Formats: sequence, structure tokens, C-alpha cells
Amino acid sequence: MITEVQYESLFAFCRKHYVQYYDVQVELVDHLAEAIEEKLKLNPKLNFEQALDSVYAGFGIKGFADIVATRMEMISKKSRKQKWKLFFAYFTIPKIAMTICLYATILFLGKFLTQDYFRGVLLSVLGLSVFIFEIIHSIQSNKLFKNQKKEMIFTSDRLSGIIHSGFFIQIFFTSSVFDYTEVKQMHYLAYALISLFILVIFISILAHRDFVKELHSNALKLYPKAFAQ
Repeated sequence: MITEVQYESLFAFCRKHYVQYYDVQVELVDHLAEAIEEKLKLNPKLNFEQALDSVYAGFGIKGFADIVATRMEMISKKSRKQKWKLFFAYFTIPKIAMTICLYATILFLGKFLTQDYFRGVLLSVLGLSVFIFEIIHSIQSNKLFKNQKKEMIFTSDRLSGIIHSGFFIQIFFTSSVFDYTEVKQMHYLAYALISLFILVIFISILAHRDFVKELHSNALKLYPKAFAQ
């Protein structure tokens, strides 16, 4: 049987061979420990170090590089799929009711504001509000993972996959299309389309918030030792 000291030495072995991600280390250590025990059973004359060298040789000239790359690709693919699932959840029952109500409210306000100029002002306020909401979300996300002390591929995608509201803000305030003199010409159809774009950005942030919370919960369950107690 692998002792606790030997088990910890396998983590050091993984780090020595350029595996800095804790979640990959855990998987590799479990695999190495099982393979070493099997070799020691077949050949009791081997010591722990000899068995480890024999097992590692089986990974080939690239060592653990292929496993790390495969893990990164798998996690990235899984994360993208989950983010899209959470995003489209806002267009299915029951969350679609909230989405429709938000958009209907924005359209109603635009219809109520008969002057095109005020529609432009309202869109500016909405855009800035979403931008502030995104900043708050980013701060909360960072706080959620502040106790993570070990780097993991499992949580590496928590900052990606969001339609940043800053992109809209930049277009809205720098493009000649939305220049002050042009805002007066913003008719209702343009208002409705831009409102939809703002709503999509807002939902993207909401979905990303759901993803981060879910990711944090799963990370705590799967890799509790990666977080400070």
C-alpha cells in the first residue's frame, strides 16, 4: 500500500514535471498510485522510486503534457456547453417570463417617450446600468474564489464566456451612428433593436453569474483541499 508520505511525494513529482494544476495532479496521483501498487504486487523486489520511474516511462517522451492538454480541452468544451445551456435557460419556461417582461417594459418606455432624443438618453442609462451590474458581478465572482489557493483547470474558465457590456458602451459613445446629433434620429425600430442587444448582454451576465456560482459549488465538493479552510 502507498503510504501518506509517498502519496504526497507523488504530488511533488507531478509539480516537478510541470503539472501546476491541482485538479490534474489529483487525477494523476490517483493513477500513479494505483499503477505503482500493481507493479509492486507483480514484482515485490522493486522499491517505490523504481516503480514510479517505470510507470512514468509509460507516458512517453512528452510525459504528462498530453494529459494536461486533453484535460484543458475537455474542461473548456464542457464549460462552453454549460454556459450556453444557462444562457438559453432564460428563453425557456419559467425564466422566459422574466425575459419577456424586461423587454416589454423597455419597449413600453420607448413608446411612452415620443421624442427620439429621450430614447437615446434612456438607452444610455440602460447601457450604463448593465455595465455597473457587470462590474458588481466581477467583484462578487472574485470574492467567491478568493479562498482558492491552488490553480485548477476546472475553474480556469470562470472569467470567460461573457458578452462584455463595455463593448456596447464603447460603440454607443464613440460611434458616429450614436453621436449626439444622430440620437435625435433614433426611431422606434432602432430603439427596439438596440434594446434587444442590451437585454442579450444583460442575460449573458446573468447566465455567467449562474455558471460561476455552480462552478464554485462543484469545485468545493470535488477539490475541497484547493480552498483555504
